[in-house]
Amino acid sequence: MRLLSTLGAAIVLAPVLATSSAQASTDTARQAALVTGIHVFSSTGFSGPDTWLNGDPGQCYYVGDTWNDKIRSARTESSRLVELWDNYDCTGGAIVVDSSGYNSIGTWVSGYRIR
Repeated sequence: MRLLSTLGAAIVLAPVLATSSAQASTDTARQAALVTGIHVFSSTGFSGPDTWLNGDPGQCYYVGDTWNDKIRSARTESSRLVELWDNYDCTGGAIVVDSSGYNSIGTWVSGYRIR
């Protein structure tokens, strides 16, 4: 009898455990989808004061007066790609940053576009 009640409990709990596991996976995917920008740093080596620059994919953005020509390293920390541009209007030279990032960037970044 004890074996049957243990077996019955396992059968009842199996769908609950599967749901919890699926829920955790969905939450992780949802959180990853929310990361839509780039993590920028004022020093090389992903150090120093930092901020996130976010926006809608495909649109060009100015980094702002605080960060203009002051970004020295950057990474996306997601599967997104972000273009860093020489000029505020996404013209001139550019690099494409992914999750591995750029450890050392010259003092030239003024615009960005999320892919």
